[in-house]
Amino acid sequence: MKNTLQKQGLGLGEIDQAAIGEGISQAGVAVILTLATLIGVWGIACLIGGMSSMGGVMELGRGWLTAVTGM
Repeated sequence: MKNTLQKQGLGLGEIDQAAIGEGISQAGVAVILTLATLIGVWGIACLIGGMSSMGGVMELGRGWLTAVTGM
């Protein structure tokens, strides 16, 4: 371990701030991607549920158009 720290130019009491910042950034990106995936899966599940309750894609589209336009 001492040899590794010496190769990186660090003393035993020093911390590599760049590596810590990079690790935090990677964790943040992983959290964001995980949440985006969960939101996407939830959206697809809602579309499938809507299609099954409306009776198909055409009825779902017709119901959505009616809701948006008010006609």
